Amino acid sequence: MDQHSSSSLGTPAPYGQACTSCAQSKCKCIIRPVGGACDRCHRLNKQCRPIEAIRRRNPKRPAVNKTARLEQKLDGLVSLIKSGALSSTVDISPQDMRSLGNTTPRGTINMDTVTPDYIQPLGGSLLGVTDAGTLENSSTTPTTDSIRASYEPSQVEAEQYLASFRTYKSRGFPFVHIPSTTTASHLKQERPFLWLCIMSIASNSTLQQRLLGSRIRQFIAQEMVVQLNRNMDLLLGILTFIGWATIQTHNKPFLSVFTQLAISLVSELGLAKPIPKNSQMGLCGMPKLSRATTPRTMEERRAVLGCFLSTSILSSFLQKTDALRWTPHMEECLIILDEKKECPNDAILVQQVRLQLIVERRMSLERSLLDLQNLKTSIVSPTHISDVVLLHLYGTELDVILSEFLHTDELALEQWKSLDVALESIKSWFNVFFTIQPLAYLGFSHFIFLQLTRCITILYRLKTLDDSTWEENHVWKTEEALQVLDRVLNNIEQVTFLGGFDNTDCPDGDVFTRAAHLYRSFRPAWETKGNSVQSKSSPQYIDDQILPDSIGTDSFDVDWFTDLFLSSN
Repeated sequence: MDQHSSSSLGTPAPYGQACTSCAQSKCKCIIRPVGGACDRCHRLNKQCRPIEAIRRRNPKRPAVNKTARLEQKLDGLVSLIKSGALSSTVDISPQDMRSLGNTTPRGTINMDTVTPDYIQPLGGSLLGVTDAGTLENSSTTPTTDSIRASYEPSQVEAEQYLASFRTYKSRGFPFVHIPSTTTASHLKQERPFLWLCIMSIASNSTLQQRLLGSRIRQFIAQEMVVQLNRNMDLLLGILTFIGWATIQTHNKPFLSVFTQLAISLVSELGLAKPIPKNSQMGLCGMPKLSRATTPRTMEERRAVLGCFLSTSILSSFLQKTDALRWTPHMEECLIILDEKKECPNDAILVQQVRLQLIVERRMSLERSLLDLQNLKTSIVSPTHISDVVLLHLYGTELDVILSEFLHTDELALEQWKSLDVALESIKSWFNVFFTIQPLAYLGFSHFIFLQLTRCITILYRLKTLDDSTWEENHVWKTEEALQVLDRVLNNIEQVTFLGGFDNTDCPDGDVFTRAAHLYRSFRPAWETKGNSVQSKSSPQYIDDQILPDSIGTDSFDVDWFTDLFLSSN
C-alpha cells in the first residue's frame, strides 16, 4: 500500500532521463516529490545514478558541388564506354537520373565521344555492326568479328555478284541503273548501302545472304532511327531489300515496315514533288530554307517510280499497307523517263508503272479492262517484248478481275462470267512463265514470286469450285492444274543446281528450295480432291497450313504464304 502511494505521488522521469538502475531493469523511473533518489532506488536502498546520454548522430558530409559530382559520373560512364567494359550490370540509381535531368553541367557533351565502338559509320566496314543480343565483353568473344568479316564478299565475289545483278535481277525490278563501266569497288565507295544490299541478294551462299541481311536491318535502324540520315543511298538500298524480300529470310514480317520507310525517304527527299524554288517564303515574310535546287536526275526519277511500283504491288497483295500516293510530278517523271530512256530497262519500268496505275486507280471493272486492253495493244505491238512486262500484264489483269471478289461472299452472274476471263489470264501468265529458262529465275523479284503463288492458289480454287454455273470439267479438259503445278515444280527444283547455291549450315535451303517445298506441299491436296463439294464443305490443310477457302479476301492474304515461304534465321 505504501509502495503504491509512493509511486502514485511521484512523477515519471522524462524520456531518456531514467536512472541507470531503472533503465537496466527496464522499469519505470518515478521521481519522488521530495527529490533525491527515484522511488525504486529509494525503496531498494540503491544508488540512484543518472544514465549517461549517448545520442547517435549522422556524420556531416562535406559540401560538394553538385555539378562536380555530375561531371564525375559522366566522366566515369564515358570512360567505361570507351574501354568497352560497359555491361548490363552497370546500374544508375533513380537519384542519379534525377540529378542528370535537373542539373546542367558546365559546357556541352559531344555525343560522338560516347558512341559505342560496335556502331560504325556507314562509310566504314559494313559488317562492323554487332547484334544487339551479343553485346558482351569483347574479350570473351574474340572471334565474333572475324567470323562475320569472313562472310564479307571478296573483291572477285563482289564483281561476280554485281554482274549477276545486272544480268538477271535488274530486269525484274529496274528501279536503278548501274552502268557496265561501274565496278563493285567504285559502287561501294559511291553507294555503300546499295552495294551491301546487292551483295546480299546476289550472293549464292545462303548463309552469307542471311548474315548480310542481318547487317542491312541493323544499318537501317542505326542510320535512319539513331542518326536520322536521309539520302538516296538509303532509299536505293531499301528498295533493293524490298524488291527481293523473298531472299531476306526473317522470323517476323518486315515488308510493311520497310515499305513505310521507303515512303518516308521519298517524302523527306522531296522526290514526289517538284523541286522547290528559292522564292519560297516562310513565316513573317522571312525566306524559307529549302533544299538545294539541283535539277531532278534520272536516278531520282527511277527511284520514286520504283518506290510507287513496289509499295503499290505489296499494298494490293497484303491489303495492309498504303502505297506511295501518285502525284502529278511522278507523272512528269514517268513521261520524261519514257522519252529519254538511258537503258533498255527504263522501258520495262515505265510499262510496269503504267500497268500498276490501273490497279491503283481501282475504277469499274469495265473501265479498268478497257484501259488494260489499250495498254496491252501498245505493249504487245513491238517485235520484242520483255517477259517480265508480260508477266506483269497478265498479273495485273488477274488483279483487276479478282478485285471484284474482295468483299463479297455471294457471286453474281456477271462475276461468274469474269472468272472465265481470270482463268484465261492465269493460262496466259503460265504460258509466258514456261518460256523463261530456269536459270533466269535467279532474277525473279519478290513480286513475281507473289504472282506465281497467287496464280497457283487461284488455279486450285477454280479447279475445286463447286457451283452449277461453273463448268469445271469442261474448263479443265485443255489445261490440267496438276500438270501446271508439276512443270512449275520441275523448273524451280533446277535453279538451286544451275545457280550454284551453297546451302551449308542452312538446313532449310535457299529461296528456290523453300519455294519447291511450298509448291510440292500443294500436290497432295490437289490429288485427293475428289469433288468440289468436299472443297466447299471443309478447308484444305497442307502441312498444317490452311489454304484460302474461297475466291474472296482470303485468296489475297499472303500471311500463310509468308509463313511457309520465308524461313526464320
